[in-house]
Amino acid sequence: MLSNEELKKKILDMLEQDKEFRHAVAGAIGYKEILDRIARVEEELRNLREETNKLREETNRLRQDMQEGFRRHDEELKRHWESIEKLRQDMIEGFRRHDEEFKRVWESIENLRRDMQEGFRRHDEEFKRIDKRLRSIESYMEKTSLTLEEEARDVIQYMLREKGLTLSISRLELPDIEIDIYGVDTEYCIVGEVKTRASSSLVESVDKDIELLCSRYPQYIRKKLIKVIYAMQITQDALNEGNKRNIWLVTAKGELTSLKIVDR
Repeated sequence: MLSNEELKKKILDMLEQDKEFRHAVAGAIGYKEILDRIARVEEELRNLREETNKLREETNRLRQDMQEGFRRHDEELKRHWESIEKLRQDMIEGFRRHDEEFKRVWESIENLRRDMQEGFRRHDEEFKRIDKRLRSIESYMEKTSLTLEEEARDVIQYMLREKGLTLSISRLELPDIEIDIYGVDTEYCIVGEVKTRASSSLVESVDKDIELLCSRYPQYIRKKLIKVIYAMQITQDALNEGNKRNIWLVTAKGELTSLKIVDR
């Protein structure tokens, strides 16, 4: 038989080691319900601890994801700012190049303007010289033409007198026709032009002018017509054309074709 001490020790060992015995004892003494509640509380606490750990882990993951997201955003923002800064630098460089290009363009325009002004100045001077020369030439031609016409009238009048015809030679000016050589009497009429050089085309042109005078102003024409051209130089083809058209070709040295009288 166990002593009290041994029995007490045995009971304590069983309470510590044997759960069912412990519950039986607790139930016997009214603590079973408390132990069950404590067990449930412990279970709930364990569940809460597990949930808390899960929440903590989830929070840690969320924090890490947020930190990673912020890191990526910071890197992305950094790249954007770097791109913006590069774009700003490119714009500044572009504006600088444009300013330089505009400067060169304006310098070119200014040089062109000066060149144009210088060109206009030279042209004005050249035009003045040309105008002066033209006026001199016109003056010379007027003097020469007048002198040549006077010479032609004198020579032709002299040659006509040598042929027994006395006609006063002058210039005939009508509204649409001008004739250098013109002279009439009651029966004869002489009509012609004075030129520095006579070619076949000029002979043809003068003949047409004479025919125009005859058709438009017949009152200035007589029954016997003498067509004449006085020139300083007469080409061979002009001689041929003059003979064909019955035109008297005369120079200061004498007549080159025979005088022919055309009956009208």
